[in-house]
Amino acid sequence: MDSLELLKATEDLDATPLLPAQRRQRIVEFLHRHGAVTLQQLEQALHVSMSTLRRDLDALAADGEVDRTHGGALLRHQEYSTFEPDHAAAAELSPLEKRAIGKAAAEGLRPRQSVIFDSGSTVLEAARAAAQMNIPLTAVTNNLAIAQVLGTSPLIQVHVFGGLLRHGSNTLTGDALIEGVRAIGVDVLLMGIHAVTEGELTETAPEVAAVKRALLKAAASKRLLVDSSKFRPRTFMRVASVTELDEVITDEGVPREEIERMRALGVKLTLVGVPQ
Repeated sequence: MDSLELLKATEDLDATPLLPAQRRQRIVEFLHRHGAVTLQQLEQALHVSMSTLRRDLDALAADGEVDRTHGGALLRHQEYSTFEPDHAAAAELSPLEKRAIGKAAAEGLRPRQSVIFDSGSTVLEAARAAAQMNIPLTAVTNNLAIAQVLGTSPLIQVHVFGGLLRHGSNTLTGDALIEGVRAIGVDVLLMGIHAVTEGELTETAPEVAAVKRALLKAAASKRLLVDSSKFRPRTFMRVASVTELDEVITDEGVPREEIERMRALGVKLTLVGVPQ
């Protein structure tokens, strides 16, 4: 999202000076429309300091209205299971966690492996890390931004699935793409997901869920990359059970009950430390 688009996305937040309660209500109203917001968006729209905005978001989190992440917040109680947060804002949340998870996932790759890089901001970080590792890989992706990042490495051969470009994102979906996935077999899948809930993986959109199901069948080793904010209420479309995965790579902010559930199900769980 460029600066002009960012202004358009935030101009519905009134810039008139407000009392704290009024300002927080405006933030909640914005989240009900967009699902996610960054501190930078709020600062530009409300014209108050970062420290004030952090206190606002902390107060809303204490009241159960939002989930705090590094760099912003997500709406906690999403009213509809098909609701999908703004792609650009969501991508900017928890950047340190995503970077650490992506780096750990890339370090688990071996020279000359074939790897599917699924769509998603955490998988994008894995692609960035892989491109800097200087090892030969055969990469396949359904995301145009990830393809561009991987293409910066002369040692990575990049294949892009053909399909229908989703509005407002760099992700390709559709029946033609799924047919393409069915024709290949790879060593590793690095996959993202919208929500992990009580051992189930879910997505907001049927077309995205269908692609992810196909990707899971195409890989020998299936690795899920999710930051701890993705452990939240289920959304519209079931994708798979965590028992279908070989590894879940996440940060240390995952709730204790989710860690215990994963381990009870026999899922390999890798908890990545996040540099501060």
